[in-house]
Amino acid sequence: MKTYLKEKIGNSGLFTGRKGEISYFLNWTEGIKREISMSMAVLSRRKTGKTALMQRLYNLIFEKNTEVIPFYYEVREGKQWVADFCQDFYLTYIYQYIAFKTRKPEYVRMSQSSKKNFAEARISSQEVGKYLTEDIEKTESLVKEGRSGLLWDAVRETPRTLGDWKDEFVVQMIDEFQFLNSEIYWDDAKTNQASDLAAGYLHTAEYKNAPLLVSGSWVGWLMNDLTTMLPGRFITWHLEELPKDEAIEMVFRYSLIYAIPVSENTAYLIAQLSEGNPFYISALFQSRS
Repeated sequence: MKTYLKEKIGNSGLFTGRKGEISYFLNWTEGIKREISMSMAVLSRRKTGKTALMQRLYNLIFEKNTEVIPFYYEVREGKQWVADFCQDFYLTYIYQYIAFKTRKPEYVRMSQSSKKNFAEARISSQEVGKYLTEDIEKTESLVKEGRSGLLWDAVRETPRTLGDWKDEFVVQMIDEFQFLNSEIYWDDAKTNQASDLAAGYLHTAEYKNAPLLVSGSWVGWLMNDLTTMLPGRFITWHLEELPKDEAIEMVFRYSLIYAIPVSENTAYLIAQLSEGNPFYISALFQSRS
């Protein structure tokens, strides 16, 4: 598999297992084309591979090149002004959209750059069509006008509305979803917290042409947001530890990549002691002792 979206895991060979999850979510993605797939939330404690799973799904969907456009966005921890956040969110989608439509991976890499701007996006959009250039111009005008509420409504709806306009389908993968309500502020001074920003998805998440696949490292926090602000909008999926056979496979694969030989008995022991936690297995091979 070719890597289009840079994966945090690093060497693509380090991704191991999750066969059941990959199969399920690829089938769920296929269901988007029939508009039968409901928005979903992946729940699990930290360091169990949620981000790795979502980024691998992005690359698999992009490579399959079917009718579903993948979009991946990670909400960063740390205070952000809503205008900066909306611009970054929007341009990330636009560049990933252009990448999929043109089949040029360099646009995916541009989507991950912190230096994205509207001027360059307008130029790049000409490879796709006038409709995209016009959408970029309209969104840029909202940024300049400083109309934060309308701006968030517009950029949040962009994947769905563009898809509806062009009869296309989108899967929206938003990592660290819980930070929407805690890290975004309505004012540039970052004193007025946008504590209900995620509530906007009460409407957006219901559309089947661009459903969401969200995740978060803080399970209780994320579940509180989903149940209080977005009731009935998401199906939850609990990401468990790796099954024993996949944990053993991971041990042997890491053994080859890190050039650290392990016996069959040692591999079984590591898989058992780590309880199938990918982070523990990875940490063991990177330890100094």
